[in-house]
Amino acid sequence: MAARLLRKTGEAIKHSPAAMKRLMGISKGKYKMELAQADDPFKVGLSYHVDYIGYETYPTTEQDSVEEQKFAQMCEKSVVKVYQEKQPPFKRLVVIVSDQRLTVLDPNDEKSVVRIPLYRIAFCGSHSLFTKTFTFMERSRDGTRTTCHVLACETPTKAQSMVRVVAKAFQNVFLAWSAQQRKERRQRATSTDQPEVAAEAPAEEAETDAAASAPMLNVDEVEKLDVSDEEKERRHMHRTFSRRTLKKTAPDVLDTGALKVKPDDFDIAEAAEFAEPVVPEEPLATPTAVE
Repeated sequence: MAARLLRKTGEAIKHSPAAMKRLMGISKGKYKMELAQADDPFKVGLSYHVDYIGYETYPTTEQDSVEEQKFAQMCEKSVVKVYQEKQPPFKRLVVIVSDQRLTVLDPNDEKSVVRIPLYRIAFCGSHSLFTKTFTFMERSRDGTRTTCHVLACETPTKAQSMVRVVAKAFQNVFLAWSAQQRKERRQRATSTDQPEVAAEAPAEEAETDAAASAPMLNVDEVEKLDVSDEEKERRHMHRTFSRRTLKKTAPDVLDTGALKVKPDDFDIAEAAEFAEPVVPEEPLATPTAVE
């Protein structure tokens, strides 16, 4: 049985990102050591075994996708609704937080994986009543819907640690984008070809609008990004972060609701305590309310 599951897990990650391949088959001790010694643990990938309870999708406007105050309330309601509608056993999945995206992998099913660029995470948090629950909300690329994903951990401490991990990963992506924008501005300021760059801007803006209408990566599909899709994501990230910079006083800080997590709260020792390599596991028991 174990051998069959491991073979299926190998198939599941055969065409997946490099972070997943590194995490597959590695011993728990070696994985913890890699995280402890890494200059950037997100390059290694922080992976967590959880139960996937379900999700709820909301229609949103372009304005809603920027103003995130509602997201915590939406996720709070989604958690209660999803628990009422879903019954155990729940599907056991692995959440991998890397330097570019949040990936949800089913190690027992090669066709179930979600790959979400971190810039499209609009909210992540825990629940005030179901304290073992980790939730995150993603925007669709076209801005017409947001999806709240509901996952269960073994303990409230693990759920809160995962929130801190995602918040830190989000900040890293934003700060890298911001640094790149400053670098490009300096280059344009010193370039003798500045008029040509300005002339090309409308065409690039039109391509960005076209990218925004591309479909999001769904919960039950595997989609490998090709070069053109990567470029679309890059341009949409630029538009998303540019708007975020204009609308928010601390654009690098991800909304975490009542937890009010700050990126500086991230602690690699705590994050590594709950992180585990990618291996098949049995589902958790039904999470309860505050215990």
